[in-house]
Amino acid sequence: MVLSAPSGGGKTVVRSGLLKLDKKFAFSVTCTTRPRRPGEVDGKDYYFVTVPQFLKLRKEGRLLEWAKVHGNYYGTPVKSAMDVLKEGRIPVMTIDVKGARSVKRLFPETVTVFLLPPDLKTLVQRLRGRGEAPANVAVRLETARAELRVASTFDYLVINDKLAETIREVAAIAGLEALKTARNLEKVKSFSSQLSKKAGN
Repeated sequence: MVLSAPSGGGKTVVRSGLLKLDKKFAFSVTCTTRPRRPGEVDGKDYYFVTVPQFLKLRKEGRLLEWAKVHGNYYGTPVKSAMDVLKEGRIPVMTIDVKGARSVKRLFPETVTVFLLPPDLKTLVQRLRGRGEAPANVAVRLETARAELRVASTFDYLVINDKLAETIREVAAIAGLEALKTARNLEKVKSFSSQLSKKAGN
């Protein structure tokens, strides 16, 4: 599952809520070259790497997706996502719209969710509330305009107004997706096989 949103849209908070809500969700940790913010933990929030380290990972094909956003590199290590899948859990990625497209192209079964603040005023308040400088707020709002233009390509759109409700809605999306016939064909084949054996008896 990929969560994307304009900067300040709340994707990181929603992801944290999902992980607390149900153990079937696990965070697929991304790496970044941006400076660590207060309270962030390396290996938990992000893998904080230098630009040369990031470029090496990219060159070696060890990134599922990558993008340069606001002057910093972001990318999802292939190993991070595969480790979660091997555990039988749902990897939750919080990445930008370009990264979402890359992951969807490589893994069509990926579920993409675009989180949208209830209004522009709320988005600006959230950006200012986390200490963004006025110039940075302006840059991020301009980026948001471009991101909104591709919101229609996402599988789902969730308005992130009341956090608890947003988390429940995203979890419900995962629940419904898990019930899709295309994801359960092995169960159908197994039942059909049992019926055939029963008829044979």
